Amino acid sequence: MALIETHVFSEVLGMEMEVNVILPQEKQPYSGDGKLPVLWLLHGGSGDHTAWLRMSSIERYALEYGIAVISPGVHHSCYVDMTHGGKYFSYMTEELPAVLRHMFPRLSSKREDNYISGLSNGGYGCLKLGLARPDLYAAIGAFSAGDKSDIAFENDGSKRAYDRILLFGEGDIKETKNDLKHLGREAIKNGGELPRVYHACGSLDPWLDLNEKVKEFFIALEGNPYHYQYHLAEGYDHTWDFWDMEIIRFFKYLGLERNKEKYIGI
Repeated sequence: MALIETHVFSEVLGMEMEVNVILPQEKQPYSGDGKLPVLWLLHGGSGDHTAWLRMSSIERYALEYGIAVISPGVHHSCYVDMTHGGKYFSYMTEELPAVLRHMFPRLSSKREDNYISGLSNGGYGCLKLGLARPDLYAAIGAFSAGDKSDIAFENDGSKRAYDRILLFGEGDIKETKNDLKHLGREAIKNGGELPRVYHACGSLDPWLDLNEKVKEFFIALEGNPYHYQYHLAEGYDHTWDFWDMEIIRFFKYLGLERNKEKYIGI
């Protein structure tokens, strides 16, 4: 198993950016010489590019399922092109994939081999990226993920309000490029393949109501065009034991097969 922490210069953002890359190695029986499927794994609002590595068993899961994992750091951007700040959506969807595929040629560029997942703000982020660019990802795994357009905004002078203005400005973001439900409807209207969506939230999550609104949107769509599946995990909160469990459930939703042979380290 290879774990690479790399720093790349982003022309889009004008600064160095940190990215962790997990790559199964050739000696492991399932990997061979072919291209690797890729999971783009997004951190939450208080995390960074190391969060999934430090707090979950994602490196072991990548080994067992034979999948490359890319975990980029994006600061407090919510993975959007900020109104007052960097163009993180453009970085994530255009620049970073091209840079990493050049650096690591075994990463598959095929849509059917690329999946995106994340927790909390990263759950919003993976839905934002996946619904806005359905041509890039075959499936989305959103954990503890609400829609920012469902959060009422008041400019009360707080840091929370200031941060929101940096991201989205002061106006209502409903029916804009940062409204997940709007993006979901537009993707259907535009035709083309849609990503499958797996969505999960803990029953004790303080933002369960926001997750339920996202669920209501998807289940109301005629014919379930996103192959939407929702899991309410009883007794779980907004915590890493829940997210670590859900990444495995997402792999199973994708139909990925777990390598049953034990890996013996040297």
